[in-house]
Amino acid sequence: MQDGPRLIPLASYTTTVSTVDGAIGGARFDPADYAISGRTTVLTLDAIGQVVSSVTGTLTLYNRTDSVNAATPIQWTETSATRKTASVTLPTTPKVYELRFKKSGGSVADYAVILAANLRITWS
Repeated sequence: MQDGPRLIPLASYTTTVSTVDGAIGGARFDPADYAISGRTTVLTLDAIGQVVSSVTGTLTLYNRTDSVNAATPIQWTETSATRKTASVTLPTTPKVYELRFKKSGGSVADYAVILAANLRITWS
């Protein structure tokens, strides 16, 4: 297996005006599928997002298998597309992840945007 970065798509372009978490995507991850002998698998939530002025957008990777957050939520206050990442603890067994997105602040019509979100896999 080649050991260059791999991406598991979690969500494509999505907008929200919701102030409560809404599911926008997800995936199943099996660590055995990406194991390389003698290397440590590293998982990262990798996303590009932006908001309109006075809004904060929050993206959360939720582990549905264990009913816990899989990474620290990522937040955007930037009004131009900005890439952000969060470390994901490598599971020892397969997990189902759900990506959740919401906004806070602004008026009812103000929104937050995710341009893309992926689970990025690398090795060290």
